[in-house]
Amino acid sequence: MKKYKRFMQVVLCTVLTGSLFYFSNGKALAEDQFITIKKGDTLYSISKKYNISIEDLKDYNQLKSNKIIAGQTLIIPDFDQIKPMYVAVAGSFSKKSNADKRVAVLNKKGIETIVVKKVINGKTYYRVQAGAFSSKSNAEKMIKKLKNNGIKDAFFLTEKPLQINEITVGSSYNQLIQKFGQPFKTEDDKTTKSLYYKTEGAGVRVTINTVNNTIEQLQVYPEFMKATSIPTQKDKIFATYGNPNEVAIVSCYESAKCEQIIYQFNKNQLIVQIDQDGKTVQYLDLRKTK
Repeated sequence: MKKYKRFMQVVLCTVLTGSLFYFSNGKALAEDQFITIKKGDTLYSISKKYNISIEDLKDYNQLKSNKIIAGQTLIIPDFDQIKPMYVAVAGSFSKKSNADKRVAVLNKKGIETIVVKKVINGKTYYRVQAGAFSSKSNAEKMIKKLKNNGIKDAFFLTEKPLQINEITVGSSYNQLIQKFGQPFKTEDDKTTKSLYYKTEGAGVRVTINTVNNTIEQLQVYPEFMKATSIPTQKDKIFATYGNPNEVAIVSCYESAKCEQIIYQFNKNQLIVQIDQDGKTVQYLDLRKTK
């Protein structure tokens, strides 16, 4: 079993490295801001100005006290990438053909929509989605527009961007270290870093955009992590991420079959592979979708 898991890490790392061409053309979603301390600045005044807690400022800048001096540089982390978004829904159907018909009607009226699959309690539903908005007021405007065009059952719901331990595609490498902690060993292979938190294997493998030091793909192996905030069981995955977009059965090792729970949102994809015992999380793999 141990040998197999190490083998799977090697295979996934190869896949991760092979994905670089596509990801290198994507935009980063988050950028840490660097500021220079001026005379009279305090952590309190900076926290109020940038709407961030003093503790987060200290954590991200590895400050042991509240003392700062003029000329010092501080990191202001970008937390916006994990804020909930407002999704406008123009109906949900058990048959894809019905969802496709509604999409065709709305597209003819100039309202761009797509069909998004959801698996709820083992049943597949097809949601007609009319956009995901960072502003609630914009989502409400879309709902009003849909209802004015005859979609009386239109509504909006909130969904968080896909993340692992509050790290998303586009987060900075500094943010990852703050959330996961400093590894005792790091191995570099071109733009891929393997982070070791236990001696048995890499707990994190991450592909970095070297231009702006942001994350393009993230793989996490809970068995090799010390952090307790990483879901290790299937039921915790559902509690953390909700109903998936797809569930698939795949070959994992020898003649065994494993389950993949797949989430897609806002051009990102999260694949969670469950061990053959049907309970244990083998890995989480977060990446951009094509």
